[in-house]
Amino acid sequence: MHLLLLGATEGLRYRLADMLGSALPESTLVARNYDAAAFAIAEEQASDVVLCAVGRNGEHLHFIRQLAQAIGSSANSTPLIALTDEQESELAGRALLAGAKTVLPLPGLSPALLAASLKIAHAQKLHAQAGTAKEEKMPSVAGYRVLRCIGEGGMSKVYLAQRGDEDTPVVLKIVDAQLARDETFVLRFARECKLLASVRHENVVRIHDFSVDANRPYLAMEYFAGGDLKSRIRGGLPAKTALKIMMQIAKAIDAVHGAGLVHRDLKPHNIMFRDRNQLALVDFGLAKPIDPNTTAQMQLTQDGMVLATPLYMSPEQCIGRPQDARGDLYSCGVILFEMLAGTPPFVGDSPAALAYQHVNAEVPKLPARAAGFQSVVEKLLAKNPENRFQSARELFAHIAI
Repeated sequence: MHLLLLGATEGLRYRLADMLGSALPESTLVARNYDAAAFAIAEEQASDVVLCAVGRNGEHLHFIRQLAQAIGSSANSTPLIALTDEQESELAGRALLAGAKTVLPLPGLSPALLAASLKIAHAQKLHAQAGTAKEEKMPSVAGYRVLRCIGEGGMSKVYLAQRGDEDTPVVLKIVDAQLARDETFVLRFARECKLLASVRHENVVRIHDFSVDANRPYLAMEYFAGGDLKSRIRGGLPAKTALKIMMQIAKAIDAVHGAGLVHRDLKPHNIMFRDRNQLALVDFGLAKPIDPNTTAQMQLTQDGMVLATPLYMSPEQCIGRPQDARGDLYSCGVILFEMLAGTPPFVGDSPAALAYQHVNAEVPKLPARAAGFQSVVEKLLAKNPENRFQSARELFAHIAI
């Protein structure tokens, strides 16, 4: 992989070279200052990825903006990755609006995370160049400038956008055009928006607004510059860090349960970071009241077992039994195990195989380095909800450090 590094200090050049030497030894790194010659080299798109250093006060963002405009924003353009000196989400947002595809805060950047980010960016470019990625016209949403698609599911697409003239990015979740004609789905989406707006906690995503534009419902929420928990797990997490993350997850779940809801789809992809340290829980598409009082409420989410992610489902969810707040605590156990071991406790080649293990298999042993947390994991992953922690608050009290 050929990498072009722009605007880095000598110290940063040596640091990145050391990281790449250990985590991505097959790569080559060429460092240049921000000047016309560097601009010409980058514009030729001979590099697989361009790394752009950004100063503490946003120095060089104008260069990133010019470079992004020159090489284009299509999927097969050379990806620009901004390197920031701070964990600030505001600076990361400005870099994204300038045209960076990804932002990597230098504090806490590990060789594994750097290598993973470069590989993903390069793979996406190759995927597009092979003709397997289709260019799409960005949707129009009143009051927003939609920049690019950053995620896609079976029911909606997620876009990075700018609200009005604000210098802060937001995320737009826009319902698929066909599903927008499905009254039941639209009701479920509207309910998700209302549920999200009803839970106010520092560890739960902040909602800006939700409405309908051109007959397509959308949800506008905060953008997370720190990425998701899944990416951090891939990079490796010390046990103490995993425990601190789980403490925040427990506080978020306590707030959700306190609002009378069960999340039902906890997984690393739904746990996002505002910066290096603070996380927030997102995606309430499968959430439901803990004690639904009407058949209509149940009908809107009766297919939740199919839609949820089998790797993180509780035994009761797997076999279709009613799920209360303790089902979310089981999912917390799967996540904690994955953070400590690097892989989920149960894996299988089909949803049925995973479901069988959740219901019947013993909890695997953690690696020796994390063996001290085995009892916590086993309590969270108890097959019988009565044998688990009975609340997120109880979990927090047990693991607080």
